[in-house]
Amino acid sequence: MGTVVMSASVVGTGMWLAIKDVVSSSYDWPKAGASYALGSPLGTMGEQLDNYEDETPSQTLQINLAAGVRISTLTFENLNMGRTGLTDCVVVQRGAGTGYLYVNDIIMTAVSAPSLDWANSEIGTLTIGGQTDGHTFGATIDSTIADQVIVSTRGSGTFEAKNTSVDRLILSLAGDATVGTLSFTDVACSVGGWNIDYVKASTLTQDATSRFGTGNGINSADYVLQSTLSYRSATDTIVDTPIKVQ
Repeated sequence: MGTVVMSASVVGTGMWLAIKDVVSSSYDWPKAGASYALGSPLGTMGEQLDNYEDETPSQTLQINLAAGVRISTLTFENLNMGRTGLTDCVVVQRGAGTGYLYVNDIIMTAVSAPSLDWANSEIGTLTIGGQTDGHTFGATIDSTIADQVIVSTRGSGTFEAKNTSVDRLILSLAGDATVGTLSFTDVACSVGGWNIDYVKASTLTQDATSRFGTGNGINSADYVLQSTLSYRSATDTIVDTPIKVQ
């Protein structure tokens, strides 16, 4: 009897430790500290990101968009972000290759960060509002910019991250990716800026409640649309006013 009890205890303890290890190391969308390969069959199961250089755990939410992936809606709502020492807070970048993020509509509502830099992109209709601690509209008008008509949802998925706190948000392209609606609502960054590249969209709308600024004065632009951002038509109602987002 003693041998049976001891064996059962050892097996039970081993199973408990194994289950605990699996549970603690699993990352289900949108848990931070992991990368998610949207477009793959297991796109909602994340892989743990490496620690930062100071060995503290990463709390980045990284979405790797597979080449050819189709997403009808990609939604980020009520995200609180910012980590001391990070330069960027919201990033769209190429992880590999020469792909673009093709989007029907980009909607930014009540977003805030110390700064924003947008480059290497094409927008059909650009509508931006809100307040910034100085801004530069250096984008290039180009009447040949095409609208991206993305309405079919066949074979597409939907993903949303809501009500969470992370260090930063990264969208990484492994090739061309297609999104019907990309929306950011109440996405707040206390540290770092928006650094957006390689996007082709029909419309970009930023509402009047959005705020960007480092508090260094309106003569030093914190909100910059670079010359490599091209557009067909634009409306700029941004008001330059002293703001420090922190």
